[in-house]
Amino acid sequence: MSAQAQFEALVPLTVALLLSGLIGLDREWRHSPAGIRTHMMVGMGSALVMVMASALYDPNSAARMSANVITGIGFLGAGVIIHRKSEVHELTTAASLWFVAMVGLTAGAKLYVLAGGATGIGLVVLAVLRWITKRYWPSSRLLMKSNRED
Repeated sequence: MSAQAQFEALVPLTVALLLSGLIGLDREWRHSPAGIRTHMMVGMGSALVMVMASALYDPNSAARMSANVITGIGFLGAGVIIHRKSEVHELTTAASLWFVAMVGLTAGAKLYVLAGGATGIGLVVLAVLRWITKRYWPSSRLLMKSNRED
């Protein structure tokens, strides 16, 4: 792979960095254990796998490598989830890590509009739906007591 092609391959990584950072920013504001830096690293790492696999291997190999990212990120997410007594904490953060890995793979495949659109929808789910549920269904939060899902 030429130096020029390698520099061009940095574009998907940069897109993944920015988009994952937006999701990570929400998690950072919520004081989650996985914040902006973690989300950016997961997004960029996923994009890097896709870019490298696409450049060096055939499409089937790239598909297999991306499937391994999907599986591997599940283990990272499981490490974020905390179970205390009968309560589960940080499930939304684990899901957001999985989501930014998918955004990274999408950016790595150079599907920038899809990656950007998915990020926008993800932000709606994290921010707008959180606001709606807190405002219109506050009793569901009372049932969870001190559950820090977000």
